Amino acid sequence: MGLLEKQLCLVSLVLFVTLFSSTINVTSASIKEANALITWKATLQSTNHSLLTSWVLPPHDNISTSAAPCSWFGVTCNVDGSVNRLNLTNSSLNVVLDPFLLLYFREFEKLARLYLYENDLSGPIPPEMRNLVNLVKLYMDTNNFTSPIPSTLGKLNKLTVLHFSLTLLHLGNNKLSGSIPKELGNLKFLNDTELSENQLSGLIPTSLGNLSKLEILFLRSNQLSGPIPREFGNLTNLLVLEMDDNQFSGNLPKLCQGGKLVNFTVNHNQLIEIWGRFPNLTLLNLARNNIIGSIPPGLGNSIQLHRLDPSSNRLVGEIPKEFGKLTSLEKLLLFDNQLSCSIPQELESLTGLSDLDLSTNRFNGSISGILENYLNLFHLNLSNNMFSQKIPFQMGTSGLGKLAETMNWLGSKMGMVCMKLMLDEAVGAHRSYGGAELRGENEGYFATPEALDWGPRPVLRRAESTATAI
Repeated sequence: MGLLEKQLCLVSLVLFVTLFSSTINVTSASIKEANALITWKATLQSTNHSLLTSWVLPPHDNISTSAAPCSWFGVTCNVDGSVNRLNLTNSSLNVVLDPFLLLYFREFEKLARLYLYENDLSGPIPPEMRNLVNLVKLYMDTNNFTSPIPSTLGKLNKLTVLHFSLTLLHLGNNKLSGSIPKELGNLKFLNDTELSENQLSGLIPTSLGNLSKLEILFLRSNQLSGPIPREFGNLTNLLVLEMDDNQFSGNLPKLCQGGKLVNFTVNHNQLIEIWGRFPNLTLLNLARNNIIGSIPPGLGNSIQLHRLDPSSNRLVGEIPKEFGKLTSLEKLLLFDNQLSCSIPQELESLTGLSDLDLSTNRFNGSISGILENYLNLFHLNLSNNMFSQKIPFQMGTSGLGKLAETMNWLGSKMGMVCMKLMLDEAVGAHRSYGGAELRGENEGYFATPEALDWGPRPVLRRAESTATAI
């Protein structure tokens, strides 16, 4: 045998040994993972027993068992045959996720994604989940977990997505409680966190300001309180922040200085100052706080806004004329404040508005010349102000579905307005006409139907009035 032939034989032998050794390792890992899943399956109760029928080992352990778990329901493997994703979403699982169950997952060294949401898993979240060191995404929404979030989750430093939200629709009053563990601030790769609709309480840990890659943060519908940490100013990659229905107080820190925030809702809290720079914002909901003072003109630079709702606060002063730059605005809800003065003429450029509610303020002056451009308007509420002069005739060409203008002094007949409006609900008229019932307290303020130039009958379903001059 020549030297070249000997070298070729040696290379072949090395390749064979390497391949055989690798196969043994893959097979060994697959057997361990398969056995772990079988053991875990025995502890699970499922109202849909057909889902896990594929979780069965072959009669004899041999090389083919390396593929066994990879072909099972909800199991995905990587190229070397190791389980890297387990998806049991909506599998009707009903079990307490006891700590010893998580010991089986020690065998899953490559497990990167675990999906257990929309089941009926209950009990505390086991601290032993810290053993899933390669976990990247963890979804446990819509279950029946109780007790605090374990601080040991802070050991999962590769985690990018964390969903622990529980919904009232599926879970009644069983929710996670306690405070948000400060150790979650160690999850430096986290970009999506959902903790809404629980019973979490206390302060937001300042360590969450370390999550520099965070893009989505849902904290709504909890019992969180105190100030929003100033460290949130470090979350420059944040796109969506929902904090409504809590008990936050104080001022909003310098938030989103990087300018990426798109959706921000913090309604139903106790904040007193909340304005910031949001150049890319499309939705801003600040309703039902305790915000005092005037609306800053700089908010008019958020030209991507589609919905703006600072209703039910203690805002004073006038609407900034800079709002005329918000040409993408579809909903503007300013009701239940103490805003005054006339509506700035610059608002006539907001031709995309479908919902405008200025009710329960102190606005005065004329509204003609502005409303006539709102041809896409569907809901208009001007009630409980001091507007004067007539509603413009041009509004009769719009698709308005609801009109409310009680407690104003609109000194003209509504006939020209109602001529073309296909109203579902009109508030501000009185008397009966063509099957439309017009009700109110001050009949003397209204002309008879015969005296009004109604034009073609409007499609009115309900109309009422209180102290309105037409």
